[in-house]
Amino acid sequence: MIVPMTPREIQLVMGWKAKAFWPDEQRVLNKLEAALQQHTPPDLSQLQLRIIRGWAEENLGGAYGGGEVANPDELAVLRKLQEMLGEI
Repeated sequence: MIVPMTPREIQLVMGWKAKAFWPDEQRVLNKLEAALQQHTPPDLSQLQLRIIRGWAEENLGGAYGGGEVANPDELAVLRKLQEMLGEI
């Protein structure tokens, strides 16, 4: 599914995972990098969206409730993830 992320949001998400541990994580990073280079929103599967949500939890505080979102860009990404995953 096409995720309506801005280049700034894509870079922010990529910053949440500096180095991939699993092949699935590397595929997500590759898709994000390709989207940046092609100036298009990323096309990600539900599994890949869940991987990114996991990165968000690791970096922003568990399950979004344990920590505070530091800036509006992070909040925008979290809302998009929740919407795309049918959580809101």
